[in-house]
Amino acid sequence: MFVVTDVEVTKVTRKYQITVPKRMRDELDIEEGDFLAVISNGGEIVLKKIVMPTWDDVFEEGERSGKRKKITREKVLQAVEEERRAS
Repeated sequence: MFVVTDVEVTKVTRKYQITVPKRMRDELDIEEGDFLAVISNGGEIVLKKIVMPTWDDVFEEGERSGKRKKITREKVLQAVEEERRAS
């Protein structure tokens, strides 16, 4: 269920672009260069800010995943080296 808590009006330009109203940009901390998911929801369009992980976040998750699966850095380097030799 979708509950409307706030409404603003914006206009679609001839290039089909829209402007997110300033008050909502400020409220949701949307800045230039941020990504928004555009979701079609039964005749409605919903915009949702996507928080992209930093490279540090990506590498830390890789390290955690590797530990859970008992994959060492050495095993990864060995697999890369084997793949390079096979190419």
